[in-house]
Amino acid sequence: MDNEHIQQWLNNKLSRLNKFWLGFILGIAAPLITLIITYYVTFDNYTLEEFYNFLLQFRILTKLLSLCVLPNLGIFFLFLYPDFRRAAMGTLTATFSLAVIIILLQAILGLF
Repeated sequence: MDNEHIQQWLNNKLSRLNKFWLGFILGIAAPLITLIITYYVTFDNYTLEEFYNFLLQFRILTKLLSLCVLPNLGIFFLFLYPDFRRAAMGTLTATFSLAVIIILLQAILGLF
């Protein structure tokens, strides 16, 4: 097989990743994983309840959640580089959905 055939075969295999649902799932999972890593790296001496109460007491819950969405930027660009626009759109949709949830949390918790 020459280089052109290898490239075409690789593109056919990778094109299966260009799915909206894959981008959406990764766009939801990445912030959750980031939040879990943040908890274990920074607040491992707190229980989950103490961690949550700490975030509420110092009014940083929504700020932390907003920062946890940042890895979606990397996922978005990883999908854009090989022109996987459907997957990139899924990631973008997940990011905007999380933004709406964070804004609603701010309104409900009175953090404006």
